[in-house]
Amino acid sequence: MKIKSLLYIVFFCTISVQAQRKSVLKAVEDVVGYNQIPSENVFIHYNTTLLFAGEYLYYNLYCLNAKNNLLSAISKIAYVKLIDDEGQSVFEHKIKLENGLGQGDFFIPVSIPSGNYKLIGYTQWMLNARKAGFFRGDVSIINPYQGDQGKILETNLRKEASDKYAQDNIISTNNFETRKDNSTIFIKDTVYSKRSRVQFNIQKSEVQDGNYSISVRKMDTFKKAKPTTTTDFFELDSTSAVNASGAIGDSIFLPEMRGELIYGRIISNDSSFSVSQLDVGLSVSGKINDIKMVSTDDKGNFIMCLDQHHNEDKIMIEVQDVDKTKYTILTDNIPETDLGSLDFYSFKIEQTSLDEIIKRSVYNQIENSFYNLKPDTIQDRAIVSSFYGKDYVNYDLDEYTRFSTMKETIVEVVEGVRIRKNKRGKEVFSIYKDYVGGSKSNYLPLVLVDGGIVQDHEDIINYDVREIGNIRFIKDRYYIGTKVFEGILEIKTLKENYWEQLERKGSIQFNDLKLLEKKRYYKQAYDKSNKDNRIPDYRHQLLWSPNVEISGEGVALDFYTSDVAGDFEITLQGFTKKGKAVSITQHFKVK
Repeated sequence: MKIKSLLYIVFFCTISVQAQRKSVLKAVEDVVGYNQIPSENVFIHYNTTLLFAGEYLYYNLYCLNAKNNLLSAISKIAYVKLIDDEGQSVFEHKIKLENGLGQGDFFIPVSIPSGNYKLIGYTQWMLNARKAGFFRGDVSIINPYQGDQGKILETNLRKEASDKYAQDNIISTNNFETRKDNSTIFIKDTVYSKRSRVQFNIQKSEVQDGNYSISVRKMDTFKKAKPTTTTDFFELDSTSAVNASGAIGDSIFLPEMRGELIYGRIISNDSSFSVSQLDVGLSVSGKINDIKMVSTDDKGNFIMCLDQHHNEDKIMIEVQDVDKTKYTILTDNIPETDLGSLDFYSFKIEQTSLDEIIKRSVYNQIENSFYNLKPDTIQDRAIVSSFYGKDYVNYDLDEYTRFSTMKETIVEVVEGVRIRKNKRGKEVFSIYKDYVGGSKSNYLPLVLVDGGIVQDHEDIINYDVREIGNIRFIKDRYYIGTKVFEGILEIKTLKENYWEQLERKGSIQFNDLKLLEKKRYYKQAYDKSNKDNRIPDYRHQLLWSPNVEISGEGVALDFYTSDVAGDFEITLQGFTKKGKAVSITQHFKVK
């Protein structure tokens, strides 16, 4: 049985939803599908384990098939958190996975205190693991702008415990040298001047085609935790990612295989109103309109899947075909993992480090003050059409004589649409059909105003037509969830503010965590014209390249040094297309 078929069984046959984002395996087919879908694992390559306030944490996430370490095609969403030693989240990111890869970053603000933290990464599918299945890595933060530094100040009483943790948990740098697998970073020189170009090549054999991320960063003089490499990660976590076997009646987490899963629940404001088998609609308003419709289970629970990226868009969820004001809609937050007992690295500083801390903090302040000259940019997303495509008839009302009412406008301008009365005597829209049987249908069109579903057509029929910019419609019959619509009528207001009225009538706007946008990171370059410019360059991070695909004869890369002298390290982490972990480092000096 193919993986896609198994996923179909689990996603569509598992309809009994429980609290905390879990669903119940109700049939033998569900159990078979669940048990045969591969488990997943997550590895995160991040740029450093020690950050100052005013610096960036950069990371690249690899979602892997736990059976063969190949990039996973199952989950399309991953979650990344930074938590403190009390389990409180500093940030929570939702990452879109493309072929098992995702990336993100986080600017360390001055509001975060000095201390020791953990970087956590997982997919919802991983929460079915027998053990706590998630990536965890150490991150220490120095924030000199806050007065209390007690968590990182060295004392004689703490030093022994700190040294023991380092001996037990820090990976020896010798491991980097023994894991090269015939891959080598070739760098022309070992010493470079400031603001000079550094070129390097990654040589490889045929088995090393794969996906990698590369960081070039100044080496710290502080004693800090070393990040887990790809090779050591699987030695430490080779069994934790295996999912527990399923049986009929078990509660499981579904894989987010097509996109983000939205979990919600309908609560009746009056016990006399049932919450079972209610139709729930989700509408997306923005550059791309989208509609989803599902039915609740016996307890009022529902699941929806957002298979498109809608960060700039408004998302509205509402109960269909009933008095919305009699119901309340609740949505769940991101899936939570049981972190269990975590060992935090005990990073400490001594009084002798004060000068170095001040110097680096000043460098960070200067760098941040010139950020507008060195900005990162958001990568453009693939252009997709609204769910109904582009085969519509459009009327820009400013190109026609303006009438005082919607009824007159429909009669005099919009050919193919009419307003009639239904069996209850209410006015509704109707679209003329071109196919056999269409003219006798009692189904209504789907009416969208600024992307939002309008159930009571009289709301827009009686709306001030002077505020409407255009009207477009499609004659085809549409099946959305359990609903049937005779065509689609979409109306756009001039200010696109009709959502404000929808929100006042019992609908809710979905404001869950947005997907992190993918970035192109700024890359400093110098030539004869700007090498001597007076803009300071105090970068410690010389290069962060999260998506490096190696094939053929290898890859050539370059970057420029900054005004910061010292020892620097090139780090490459990733996996070959055969699932083999690769971890390499190279060093050079800047004088």
